[in-house]
This record gives sequence, structure tokens and C-alpha cells, in this order.
Amino acid sequence: GTSLAVVGRSGSGKSVFAAVAGRLLDPDTGTVLLDGVPLTAMDPALLRPEIAYAFARPALPGTTVGDTIAFGAWTADPEAVRAAARAARADGFIGLLPYGYATPLTDAPLSGGERQRLGLARAFAHPGRLLILDDALSGLDTVTEHHVRRALDERAGRCTRVIVAHRLSSAARADRVLWLEDGRVRATGPHEELWADPEYRAVFRTEVAEVAEAAETGAPPPARTEGESR
Repeated sequence: GTSLAVVGRSGSGKSVFAAVAGRLLDPDTGTVLLDGVPLTAMDPALLRPEIAYAFARPALPGTTVGDTIAFGAWTADPEAVRAAARAARADGFIGLLPYGYATPLTDAPLSGGERQRLGLARAFAHPGRLLILDDALSGLDTVTEHHVRRALDERAGRCTRVIVAHRLSSAARADRVLWLEDGRVRATGPHEELWADPEYRAVFRTEVAEVAEAAETGAPPPARTEGESR
């Protein structure tokens, strides 16, 4: 499967694009295709198992931590739940909860990054043809994000990944980048080609400035901690 990073300034339409891509919304005009088939022509009951979402602020349905990972188009079995949690780097903090995967959500105080990892685990536990991450890595610390990205690559298979991205690293790792501006496609192509455009570089201005300052001073760029986002 290939990966597409969707980038743009705040309000450019990234989350709307992500919603339309998985038919959480229908476009006002045009047609969205999945493997050449219009989404509107597909039976919703058949479409749902083919698309997995993870969000910046995921809802956590179910009674227990294990339930929320298993919840989806089908109920993932315990082995799949644990494998998905390991891939999302959630297994460690789940193991510290009073009853592990059986801990009631009401008894599991979770940080923003931990909630995101549970949302990612739920998406990993229900693989389909399309995985859409709507800013779903924003609350992860630098080390955790690295491991989750590696798991994404390893588990890709035939799955196409659409990654709404605010970070330079997300765009750089994707096979292609879709650059949105004011609700329209400004450009699309490999990150390396788009990087020649100063207006594209400006989308990542804060992060680029930090890297440049680190290079000038000889200090490493600041690492993110869990729950921090840009």
C-alpha cells in the first residue's frame, strides 16, 4: 500500500478531506473512488470494514480498555487486540492499569497521547483497504511516534494510508503529498519536489525554524513529550 500525507495551514480543509475520503461526509461535487469504485455505489455494510480511522481526539466506546480496541466493524479477538496495542505502543501503559485490558475506562485516567494510542490500536485491530489518520499522531512523544510509524510501514500490506499531517517528518516519509490551501488542492507530488516551493516550506515554518536554529547552535532540535502537539 502507498501513503499520502495531506498538509496545509489550519483551516485549509485537511480534516474535511479525510472525512470525505472515508465517506464520513459526501462531497458537494465530484466522486470519491476506492479501487476504482465510487464510494456511493458501495453497500455501507461492505464499505465500513474496508476503512479504518484514527483521530486526534478519539472517542473511546466500550466498557473496558480492551473493549475500546476491539470495537469496530467486527469485534477483534483478544490476540488481535493485544497485537494492535503493541503496534500502537499502548501495551506498556495498559499493563500498568489495575486490571490491564479489563480495566474499566472510568478507572483509567488517560493522557491525550494515551487516548490517541488507544485510537490507533483500534484502527490497527481492524485492517482494511484504507487507513485514515486525522492528526492521530499529534499527541505522541518523539520516540513513540517513531515506533508507531515503523509499525504503520510494517503493517501496510495492501492498505493505503491517508495521513493528515502537521509535521515535516510526516510529509517527508509519505510516498506522495497532497497540499491543500483554502479548501482546494494547491499541488500534489513527492515531498522532495514540493520542498522547492518556499510557500510549501512555509507550511512547516515553525518546525523548520527550530531545526535551523539547532543546526546553527549545534544543539539537537527540541524533542516532543507525550501530549505535546503543534
